[in-house]
Amino acid sequence: MILGGDITSALTSFAGLGLALILEGKGAQRVRLGWTDEAEPRLEVSAEDYDDDAIAAVVHRHAQAAAAPGTWIHTDLEGEPWNGTSAVFSPRVKAAATSEQWHELQRLRHDGIDRETWQEGTVDLIGALGEPAYWRFADKEMKKPRPDEGANRWEMKTRNRGEDFVTNRLRSLAQIVSARTDERVATGLRGQTLIDEAYKGKRSEESRTPTGLTPPRFTDSALAWCALWGIASFPVIHRLRQPSVTAGAVPVGQFTPECLVLPVIVGGVSLERWRALLVSRQLVMAKEPQERGPRAWLRSHGARAVVSFPLHVSDNPNAPERSLGAGRIEVLA
Repeated sequence: MILGGDITSALTSFAGLGLALILEGKGAQRVRLGWTDEAEPRLEVSAEDYDDDAIAAVVHRHAQAAAAPGTWIHTDLEGEPWNGTSAVFSPRVKAAATSEQWHELQRLRHDGIDRETWQEGTVDLIGALGEPAYWRFADKEMKKPRPDEGANRWEMKTRNRGEDFVTNRLRSLAQIVSARTDERVATGLRGQTLIDEAYKGKRSEESRTPTGLTPPRFTDSALAWCALWGIASFPVIHRLRQPSVTAGAVPVGQFTPECLVLPVIVGGVSLERWRALLVSRQLVMAKEPQERGPRAWLRSHGARAVVSFPLHVSDNPNAPERSLGAGRIEVLA
């Protein structure tokens, strides 16, 4: 299946990575992902004995399973201070006010993870999203918590009105995609149709369906669903005295990165090969043209180029909106 979207959109790469993860989670063999070798590259995802219809059916069933009551996506924080308005597995929620509340949050997370260990790919996403950082404070007296510093930098759901990623984006997209037919999922993934059910308005620049992986714009719900699962390929490393590190973020470890860097791999390779490059030190170093060693290492592992996506942040001090702009391609000559 050749996905809709071009190489300068981060959402396209995230969608391919998410689709590969979904296919592997459903038992597909020889799942491969890579860009086509042409003037305007397209991202292709394939699996042994799976045509486009079969791939779309897997995505459809995946969304239906996630939308079912009782799954991790539907598990809420019922006690204070959340009172059922936030999801257990959202990495950015209202900060707990007491140690007892933090312990309860951790207990719910651990119990939920134990229940999901049999679901291929689910734990990958839960882990990569990060978690509220109970250990991070802005002051030595530990009076000013910074819980968002434990979250994945590419989880960019705006927190206006107390909304969170799982409750107000992943959960709604699961319902939307599960209500489609296999055919509508397929045409949405291929870019033949663009149906943005999550956005009820008429102005493209006001749709937040891409969730920061592009600037606000109309985005097909099936493509967005796969893209958000693509976050699973960008793990988070927690640090005690600094913000957590997210794969692909430059500068490394900065709470608000300047950009995302992705490799361009031409031809189908495994998800594991993609992930090896995404978490590599060489990838973030290769953004600079003078870093010949890292660039040579990437070339030897199948990358033809790197793409840098600038991170834009709105000036809203209460709920800053983050989004990735158009990517700039640099060939690894």
